[in-house]
Amino acid sequence: MSHAAPRVAVRHGGDGLRLAARTVGQLLITVGVVILLFVVYELWGTSFYTRAQQHHLESVLQEQWRHGGVEISQQSVTDVPLGSGIAVLRIPRFGNGYHMVIVEGTGYEDLKKGPGHYPGTALPGQVGNFSVAGHRTTYLAPFNRIDTLRSGDFIVLETQKMWFTYEVENVPAVRGYPAVPFREIVDPSDVAVAFAVPDQPDAAAKPRLKLLTFTSCNPKYQAVQRIVVHAKLTEARLKTLGPPSSLVG
Repeated sequence: MSHAAPRVAVRHGGDGLRLAARTVGQLLITVGVVILLFVVYELWGTSFYTRAQQHHLESVLQEQWRHGGVEISQQSVTDVPLGSGIAVLRIPRFGNGYHMVIVEGTGYEDLKKGPGHYPGTALPGQVGNFSVAGHRTTYLAPFNRIDTLRSGDFIVLETQKMWFTYEVENVPAVRGYPAVPFREIVDPSDVAVAFAVPDQPDAAAKPRLKLLTFTSCNPKYQAVQRIVVHAKLTEARLKTLGPPSSLVG
């Protein structure tokens, strides 16, 4: 009886290359999926965290308002605890359902909760510059559409006792300083746009106008610039009189 000779596997030179290419391809697919999941989390997943924080902030704020206390517009800028809610923001241009609690502070953890007020700048309704920063693409993206704000648009702040309505407009020229356009694009290192009062670049002089300034990254998904929007207080209305016309019209 004859016995068949054992078969010997023959390796071709291209097998190793194909295996390496397959391994690299699978690795790239895995890395791509991980990156995609990270992007999805950054753009949408972080919104769940901010939404929960906003719900908590508003609950605490409403509870404080029901139990009295000092109206925020009458407080000193040094008396507001970091991380606390100070006012509810509404912007008709962004839709009837838009409302966000503004938190005190612009640190990383503060801005994860919502738009943040620059400590040391004026509080709602006060003389000076009420300056607020906000994310544009992550953490519920409160300033996602900041670039759509136009001259004449209204920005409304609700506090314990007041409705403060600011109108987006150019800051008029005063004391020999030129007018400041309602929208500016500046270098991201230019923090002066938040802390300086637009109508009074001289920090030693006393401001006269009641202004609001928003800042955010520009363009979307990048931080190579900073977009800035200015508005001026046009109405301070007691809440007992009902909401301003810009919210009910």
